Amino acid sequence: MSGPYTADRLNGRRVVLDRSDRDGAALAVALAARGADVVLADPDPAVDAPPGCRLEPDPLRAVERADLLMADCWTGETAAHVVRARDRGISVASLADLVLHEAPCPVVGVTGTAGKTMTTRLIADLVAAVGLAVHVPPTGRAENAWPSADTLALLADGPVPDLIVLELTSTHLAYVSTSPRHAVVTTLWPDHVELHGGEGRYIAAKQRILSRQPVDGTAVLPLGETRIAAKPGVRATRFSGAAPVPGGVGVRDGVLEDATGDAVRALADLERLPLAPYLWGNVAAALACVCSSLLLDVHPGGALGAFAQPAWRGEEIARIRGTAVLHNGMAATPAKATAFLHGVRDGSTTLILGGLVASSAGEVHASAAEQRMLRDACAEAARAAGRAVLVGPAAARLAPLLAAAGLDRVDVGPDLHWAVGEALRDCGTAEAIAWVPMYPVALADREAFTDLVWAAARGAGLALEVGSR
Repeated sequence: MSGPYTADRLNGRRVVLDRSDRDGAALAVALAARGADVVLADPDPAVDAPPGCRLEPDPLRAVERADLLMADCWTGETAAHVVRARDRGISVASLADLVLHEAPCPVVGVTGTAGKTMTTRLIADLVAAVGLAVHVPPTGRAENAWPSADTLALLADGPVPDLIVLELTSTHLAYVSTSPRHAVVTTLWPDHVELHGGEGRYIAAKQRILSRQPVDGTAVLPLGETRIAAKPGVRATRFSGAAPVPGGVGVRDGVLEDATGDAVRALADLERLPLAPYLWGNVAAALACVCSSLLLDVHPGGALGAFAQPAWRGEEIARIRGTAVLHNGMAATPAKATAFLHGVRDGSTTLILGGLVASSAGEVHASAAEQRMLRDACAEAARAAGRAVLVGPAAARLAPLLAAAGLDRVDVGPDLHWAVGEALRDCGTAEAIAWVPMYPVALADREAFTDLVWAAARGAGLALEVGSR
């Protein structure tokens, strides 16, 4: 096998990794086994450093003597050590790049501003339903399907599947030097722009999923999307959330249908998937999945297996006095929030909104396009909400936007624990209570939200009709 990660290319080279979580530790072991001199920058004290790896607490200092930087998938292109590495002319790569180079079978890569995880897992389920062996990372952060330690273990020890299906976010793609054979783009809106240094660079990162595809590759793209394009010769199809498109798939009156007849069986199966009907992103995911099945020549003849919807994406975690409590904690951007809110009836829902206003790369939702999308999301929230409960530093930004959109029932409090208790006061009157933060939130909060709801319900003497008792 040839490529940039073989032993003859890595032996004796100093490779800096800028995160040492479970995936980073596994990557360090894999690189050290190939003879690399591995340096862990900014190491996580909760994770044991692999034997033979050296520690350097300052990433900027570490890259001064590096031959290669392997960036974590949440390391922005604007990070000082990434900028310095590129200024020095050394390569910046990632675990995802290693996987794409060394995958022993075809890879389906899925990207997009929203719907990546759902689409990735739908495609994997579709492939498994026809008896093919498929690998999709089972332990990605926040229930994502990102390349992980499990994917590295597959490369090292097998068994070789028929297909690997991976979710690739923009900060994976910013550091790849190849593309998957099969590429899927679900949606494309400005998002996480601060991680790339501008909207144009964000779009350029997304383009990388297509720019190095082989001539026998396939691409699935949204209809009308012109900012990115498949290479000439790559077999491509388009999908639309409106009417079916020639050679692609669309929706008419809420029903999936195709324009060619080739996808009839796949569509019949997808209509039986237990997807939350109010989450438009699920429709986009189903459409992208059907298009992928056409290009992969996968047509299930019977029902798909039991599809487990990824957690924290519109998941109903409780029902109290007839009110559904929905965990949509992954909707940490205006675009994802709007996709959810499109399916919510006017004035029907109590919304929990708010989160953090800055990431390690700077202020979030700060570009002009993201600001427009934030105003649109707040207008949609004002339409859908009977009341909004705001928390976190973002509350001060959301409150005036919601007021301008006409929502006069807004409460602001100190934290998520308070917000849950406050929102549960509407059980029995609201159709639903939904956590749709619109802003980034801590992973610990996403993990704790369900327990907070159950504990608050018990503390208030509210019977859980659905959920833990």
